[in-house]
Amino acid sequence: MMSYIALYREWRPTQFKDVVEQEHVVKALRYSVSTGRIAHAYLFCGTRGTGKTTMAHILSRAVNCLEPHDGEPCNKCEICLEILSGNCVDVLEIDAASNNSVDNVRSIRDEVIYAPTRTRKKVYIIDEVHMLSTGAFNALLKTLEEPPEHVIFILATTEPHKLPATILSRCQRFDFRRISQDSIAKHLSVIASADGTELDPDAAKLMARMSDGAMRDAISLLDQCISIGKKSISYDDVLSVVGVVNDEFMTNFIDSMLSRNVETVLQNVSRLIVEGRDAAHFTSDLVVYFRNLLICRSTGGKCDDLIEVPTEVLNTMKQQAEKISMEEIMYHIRELSALENSLKYAANPRVLLEVTLIKLCRGIVSTSADLEERLAAIERKLESGEFMARQAAGQNPADTIPSDASGTPTPAGKTVPYDSSEDKGSGKSSDGKSAASPAADNTAGHADGADGKPSPDDIGDDAGKRTAGRKDSQIRGSAQKGARKKITDYKEWPKVVEHLKSMRKMTIYAYLLNTRAVMLDGETIGVVAKDEIKSTISTVEHIRLIEDAVMQATGRKMKIRCIDENILQRAASDEEPESDDILERARMLADKVGLPLEIIDE
Repeated sequence: MMSYIALYREWRPTQFKDVVEQEHVVKALRYSVSTGRIAHAYLFCGTRGTGKTTMAHILSRAVNCLEPHDGEPCNKCEICLEILSGNCVDVLEIDAASNNSVDNVRSIRDEVIYAPTRTRKKVYIIDEVHMLSTGAFNALLKTLEEPPEHVIFILATTEPHKLPATILSRCQRFDFRRISQDSIAKHLSVIASADGTELDPDAAKLMARMSDGAMRDAISLLDQCISIGKKSISYDDVLSVVGVVNDEFMTNFIDSMLSRNVETVLQNVSRLIVEGRDAAHFTSDLVVYFRNLLICRSTGGKCDDLIEVPTEVLNTMKQQAEKISMEEIMYHIRELSALENSLKYAANPRVLLEVTLIKLCRGIVSTSADLEERLAAIERKLESGEFMARQAAGQNPADTIPSDASGTPTPAGKTVPYDSSEDKGSGKSSDGKSAASPAADNTAGHADGADGKPSPDDIGDDAGKRTAGRKDSQIRGSAQKGARKKITDYKEWPKVVEHLKSMRKMTIYAYLLNTRAVMLDGETIGVVAKDEIKSTISTVEHIRLIEDAVMQATGRKMKIRCIDENILQRAASDEEPESDDILERARMLADKVGLPLEIIDE
């Protein structure tokens, strides 16, 4: 009984015309063979499954064929049949992944001087050539530069950037492109039909999409689907074989996320785990789905050529894209991409998946998110009417604003109302009356004394809360305050540097000679240095050494911080900070919903 041959081996092209796409490579090689302009070295680059090794085998037969036709090998002559069977001693295929030493390349160098025994050209096909060691590349270099006339080298690699420039410059390079999904789907239908199997068009498109432009991967997937024993392969059959959820499940899952239905989302996750689906694979599918939503939103629905999904699924995506802003879609993609990376090292992937999905459903913006995203989250809650609903229910609307990754809201007692008249420095409204806020009325019983100091009632834990409304500098924000701050030099710095010299700490002394010190506050000294010096000074040992020197030289205990020169120049400039627009948005939101606002300089 004849042994079974995998489909991708059985359907490997034997002529240039059989290669799917790659017309730019096929045309050049056929012309070279037909005109006799054959180079001594070729480099085939491209992702897996795009036809690099197959093209090398076709070229090896074409240059040696006894009866070539228009640059094509006949595959019938004695030489072609011998090469096809792998018995030709003049055509050698070498796997550089397992034969990457200097000795392996030296053996090639010693053999190339001998003329071929049966063919016109001796051909060396070196697959995965980027795996060769540095010594092996050096040994190959001279041979590759000036080989005998009867030798052709064909190098194939998926990572051409790892090859030395000296190798690249001695080869004719051809870059193999990813094969389009339409071409893969069409070729799969031909293969399935020849095997007596009916392949649903949507199933062929799904295989093509999952192969990521690699024909070999797509044919292997078809072979796996045929092995289930059905004469007709449907879309759902492919999903069950590869372990991917169907489109209906995915669209319903996204609907649950957009409607913030945490219970349904968790039930679907449980169903996925029970069915044996991979959490990492599902997360990757979610990233792709939100990418499609982003495309729908960005193009206004004109994205039929940009998203490869069935028509009914695309229509659903367009409807879903209208329910979510672009900023929120991009935030989902960032969070899910970070989760995808974390799942590679997770002992319990399900927990990480559930935590991330709950955070996304509840609209929690992590502390690492920038201010723009946090304001966008608040604006979305305002547009959805969630603030007004909580106010009507007698709840504090501030509880709807998450302040950290755990969803803990900012307590109302730790905020201060924003007053536009105070921001202008007038302290009064247009009619000349005091523009006191509601929060100020509530604390009227704790007004300051005549000497401007807090009354006894204000002393304690609540003192900072009740006096914060009178600190207009806090309303301006840390970025604006930093831009207006006056930078003063630390006058004792030369004394500190000389003290380090007297302590015979010559290494740190030499680095500090070209530095400057400024006072950041009453307890912190900023050492201004360039990047190359800053990295050395900022080590824990050197910081402690400088702090001890300051203590011994001046008698004061100070903290040391290293500052970049460019940052200091920007902080000392009088330019308006870029964050002013964001601050204005925050103030407008606070006024709109009647929430107190505090921006603290840290």
